This record gives sequence, C-alpha cells and structure tokens, in this order.
Amino acid sequence: MRDLGLAGKVVLITGGGGVLGSAFARGFADHGAKLAIGDFVADKAEAVAADLRSREAQAIGLGADVTKEDQVTRMVSEVVGRYGTIDILVNAAAVQIYPGKEITEVESSEWDFVLGIGLKGIYMCSRQVVPVMKKADRGKIVNIASIAGHRGLPGGSAYSAAKGGVVNLTRQMGVELGKYHINVNSISPGFTPNRLTSVNQYAGQPDDSSTTLPTGVNLTIPPLGRNGDIEDYVGPVLFLASAWADYITGADIPVEGGRMAAR
Repeated sequence: MRDLGLAGKVVLITGGGGVLGSAFARGFADHGAKLAIGDFVADKAEAVAADLRSREAQAIGLGADVTKEDQVTRMVSEVVGRYGTIDILVNAAAVQIYPGKEITEVESSEWDFVLGIGLKGIYMCSRQVVPVMKKADRGKIVNIASIAGHRGLPGGSAYSAAKGGVVNLTRQMGVELGKYHINVNSISPGFTPNRLTSVNQYAGQPDDSSTTLPTGVNLTIPPLGRNGDIEDYVGPVLFLASAWADYITGADIPVEGGRMAAR
C-alpha cells in the first residue's frame, strides 16, 4: 500500500509552539519527517522540538516573528543550513483578539497585528521558502485558514479578514507556483476552543483564550454530531503535504464537521 511519502521530508511549521502547530509537528514526526519548529516565542519552539527529539525524531526549534523579514530570512537559512532544503512549509502562525470586539472597537494596532501574523506572515515565509523549493523543482505549502474565512465571526473582524485572505492567497499561490511543481493548499478548521494564540500572549500578558470564544460564536453540534478537537486537523494537513495530494493545488478543505454545509 502506498504510504504518505513523508519519511525524510524536511518540514518547517510556523506557529509550531502552539497547540495546533505542535500537533501537526507530532503527526509529521510519526511519519518520519525532519522538523523545524518556528514560533514567535523561541522557548515554546524549543520545547516542542525537545519533545519530538525525545520521541527519536529529528527536530530543531527556532524563534522568529513571521512579520519581520530579517527574522524569517534567518529562520529559513538556519533550516536549510541544518537539513539542506525545505520540502514542506506549514503556515500555522495566527493570533486572535479575546474577547472578541466589534469592528468599531478594534484598535488599528490590533488590526495590523492580527493581519500581520495571520496573513502577512504567510507571504513573508512563502517568499523565503519558495526559492528553496524552486531549486528542488518540488514542494508542498499548507496554509491554515479557518471557517471564519468563509463566514462572519461575531467579534472577529480582523481574524475573519485575515483568514479570508489566506483562502484566496492559497488559490493565487496555487496558480502561480504550479509550474514549479509546488502545491499550495489550505485547511479551514472549525471553531475549536484552545487552538489559537491570543494577542495577550504576544504582549506578555496572561492568556485568556482557553475558555473564551468570540461573543456570538455558534457552537451548535454540526452534522457529524460533535465538535472538533485538535487531532481532527492533523490528518488533512498530512494528506495535503503528502504524495497522495500531488494533483491538488489551490484548494481549501473545510474541516468542521459539516457545519458550513448545514448553514
């Protein structure tokens, strides 16, 4: 039976110190990939990498702000210097405002921050990684969008704008990069508590995202009969990064139990 073809692949995951990014990292490690964990907080990145190494995986942790070109350039250079290439890029870095705010209440600095991490960060990282993939004449990029990029999210104007941009940027990148045999796809997770980094964490304040969802979010049970958990998102990311998805590009996969189909 054909496997995923991930053994020995070099995977860079941004936002890799978070709940979602670290789950992706463990999934790739289970399939024999070599991991580079990037995160705004270097200690979080290294903690995930250390855990992977304890599982006998090859992994390094790197601190980088994905909105800063010099830091992204350094991160990519360190990964290539260590492993020789980058086969897969998972853009998972994101941030949300907790509790949610209506658009008239969102400060311009908060807007820039959320869009910077969640959308500009994908541009910045892809801009540095794509030349590496071009040299290899292949590559896989998986962007983490959100159900919020497809529908309104009460109290989440900046986040919804960022994730809507991720969905369309994925399409655009798929069109542009196909001739280089680089596949670009995304997944759109549903609303799941405890999967996002809050603005407060970046500001060095206590995290308030563990039990709080944006005001007005509807978490009624979707057609599959349950809300999602973190592990539900790992398989789709591994699939899009694998040899099984070689003929898929510019696509977004909703991973939300069928909630959008039932709206």
